Amino acid sequence: MRLTRQAIPTAAASLAAAFRDYPLLVHATSDERERTALALAFCSVALHYAVRWGEAYASSPACEGVAAWLPAECFPMTLGKSLRAIPLSVLLSLGRHGGSRLRTAGAYLDAMHRRLAPPGHLFLFVLGVAPQHQGAGHASALLRPVLARLDRDHRPCYVDTVNGDAVPLYEHLGFTVVERARIPGTELTAWALVREPASSAADT
Repeated sequence: MRLTRQAIPTAAASLAAAFRDYPLLVHATSDERERTALALAFCSVALHYAVRWGEAYASSPACEGVAAWLPAECFPMTLGKSLRAIPLSVLLSLGRHGGSRLRTAGAYLDAMHRRLAPPGHLFLFVLGVAPQHQGAGHASALLRPVLARLDRDHRPCYVDTVNGDAVPLYEHLGFTVVERARIPGTELTAWALVREPASSAADT
């Protein structure tokens, strides 16, 4: 189901549970309570932005899994677009819970994105499945319809991650690692992956 603005709180809570131990957020804070709050703020910002400027989906109304996509022209996030999409209370929550500590790694990932993503791509902005629902196929089920549409439209897509455990899933769905690099000043490793449209879709 496609997410609406009204569904964002439910989706953000589920997504935050998935992202609570994401290496980028662990890098930002070792305090578990602070990281829980940061994860919720981080995911709320991402979903508000994607619902306004891209597209976001949940596996069901319970939001066991959530995926959000942005067109190339809407990334990186700009202040103007953010202020038009994201409630001020959500932006303040991100700042209050340590969002500034994500800035250096985020800037590196943005630069990687600009350098490696193919023209006209769709960006897989965020993907997560709540821990109690992982392993049930929600991630693949969320991604496959959009990937099939991209194949029909002959469009590539791009994703980056600092979670090496996610790379095999993306590779299984047709993504190829185009760069792996340590983010300067951190212990984080970033992977950039590109999926070109499937040639079989182009032949049908």
